[in-house]
Amino acid sequence: MDDYAGRVLADRYRLPRPPADEFELVETRAFDTYSGQEVLVRQVLLPEVVSAEVPGDEPGFGDPDALSDSARRALEAARAAAAIPDHPRLVQVFDIFIEGGSLWIASELVSARPLAALLADRPLDAYRAAEVASDVLTALRALHAYGWTHRNVTASTVLVCDDGRAMLAGLAAGAAQEALCGYDPVPRHIQVLAGGGLSGAGEDQSWHGPESALEQERARQNRITVIGAVTERWAPEQAHEVHENWRLSPPVGPAADFWALGSLLFRSVQGHPPFPEESAAELVQMVCAEPPAFAEECGALRPIVESLLRPDPEERPEAEELGGWLRSLIRSAPEPDLGLDMVQVPTDPAKLPIVRRKGELVRRRRRRAAADSDAVRHRRHARGKQSKVTKAKRERVRLSEMMQEAHHEEQEVTYRRPARDGDRSPRSLGKRLLIAVLVVLAAVVAYAVLIMPGSGDTSDNGANGDRTVPAEMPGGHGGAKSTAPSAKPSASKAPTTKAPTTKAAPPPSSVAPPPDLGTDFVMRTDSAGFTVAVHTGWQRTGKNGQGQVRYSGSDLLLTVVPGRDKVSDHGSDPLAYQLEEGELAAFRASSWSAASGLHTLDLRGHSAAEGEYSYRDANDTQVYALNLAVIIDGSYHVVLVSGPDARRADVQRAFDKAVETYTAG
Repeated sequence: MDDYAGRVLADRYRLPRPPADEFELVETRAFDTYSGQEVLVRQVLLPEVVSAEVPGDEPGFGDPDALSDSARRALEAARAAAAIPDHPRLVQVFDIFIEGGSLWIASELVSARPLAALLADRPLDAYRAAEVASDVLTALRALHAYGWTHRNVTASTVLVCDDGRAMLAGLAAGAAQEALCGYDPVPRHIQVLAGGGLSGAGEDQSWHGPESALEQERARQNRITVIGAVTERWAPEQAHEVHENWRLSPPVGPAADFWALGSLLFRSVQGHPPFPEESAAELVQMVCAEPPAFAEECGALRPIVESLLRPDPEERPEAEELGGWLRSLIRSAPEPDLGLDMVQVPTDPAKLPIVRRKGELVRRRRRRAAADSDAVRHRRHARGKQSKVTKAKRERVRLSEMMQEAHHEEQEVTYRRPARDGDRSPRSLGKRLLIAVLVVLAAVVAYAVLIMPGSGDTSDNGANGDRTVPAEMPGGHGGAKSTAPSAKPSASKAPTTKAPTTKAAPPPSSVAPPPDLGTDFVMRTDSAGFTVAVHTGWQRTGKNGQGQVRYSGSDLLLTVVPGRDKVSDHGSDPLAYQLEEGELAAFRASSWSAASGLHTLDLRGHSAAEGEYSYRDANDTQVYALNLAVIIDGSYHVVLVSGPDARRADVQRAFDKAVETYTAG
């Protein structure tokens, strides 16, 4: 209670000291004396109303009869928004009241930080922003199911909890602000409940917002003053200038919340809004007349952000489609890099813990006795310089040293198992095991070096260990053969005579052996400027207008794109390029699709990315595809192998051969 020694609201909520400034919008925590818990109190300023004083009648400011029409409608709109059923992604509102010329909203105090506070430190990456947007979309879908439009999705109303999930607040405050400006944010189907706390359309059942072009323009100007320069709250349908045919403008609905979500994603990833926010009036004009800034730094989120910021609300994606995009992007997020921020383990053996075997206690001999004996010995030598020490005195000193050492040994308690035949200390056993392993490794290496290369020879000289190669004499009979010692292991010169049974010398270790294609694959050098291993019997279908070279056969399809797209146009991230490349258009257009195994790699010195995709094509056939995008000489080269989902093993084998042998030029 000492922390809440400030102003008391509604005889219930105690504010902290110093008291909040009542002439500005305030959001602070307070202590609820009724429930004994902390709450969050939000202040919304109401317009001042000057009314005549009636003698003997002193109505308070909280009396609805003493409020103006706009203030009364704001109170009723906020109470109607607070009556929405609880949801895990929505912040719960406890109480709404008017005191001191302001509307106060007491809501749940969540252990979280506003998204604006996180963005002040640094922007979010695309995958983390997609997780936050997915939680916000869940809350918006719950509101839209009850017929509500939030109208207040900003970086201040999105709360990121300590456990990583995101919650949405500000519904009641946004509804009150819209009502103060002259709009009616309450859905038409909500009615006033008798004796309950839910109010919707208010006592004036005939009022449902502006009813003329003049009132509509006046409400728009009021909204510019109250809301200010916040891009998320100015969808084009909300910022459209009012003319005589104002009723033909698109109505404000769920699409306005999706615009706010797109602007919030843009701000979260790129660190700035899609429109300049120096002036509210200029922002409103630019939203209606100019396109937003390019989402170049949004990476994998760029298609989602650009679709949400379309001026026409009919062209923005629906909630179900948007949720599928976000889930697919979250599933394709790369694994975090582990070990970068870990503490270095000390390598000094003296600082490492001693691992003891179960059943025995191993102790180190204390060197105190030895140190004491050294000290005594030094003192004895010092005395020897002054006077001669007799033999009896030396014996007494030696006897005292032995008694002192025995005394220290008695002070140390040591528990050991009784010694048995064959017992070894842990360190001795470890040394013996290490020596045995080294002996086995040396034997294996000797076998591989000396015996395996000569396993195919018909004869050898066991005396000196030299290898012999049988060769037929030029003038002799076929059965007469002579042997000659081979050259040194490092020499590569071949013998001058050959025999049918003679094997070729193995290639040097510096030259990579050619890939083993087997009988099912053959190397193809295409006229488009690349070489790749293709399954035997596959036919080339030619190069189409999209720069694709296709080889097909046995229900499988190999698609190669040799450098159609440039890195300067599509960025240098091959993983982000896969999400927008044209070869995966069928995957993105599918109503049921899944992506997994997306990762970057180094392919023979080139930056590349691989991915595994499963989707349904236009013929409702389940397709399984493996895709590789590699950057070679500033261009993207794509290798895609697709086929029926039942033949995943064949697709994998064809893809591995193609990736292993693909070369450009």
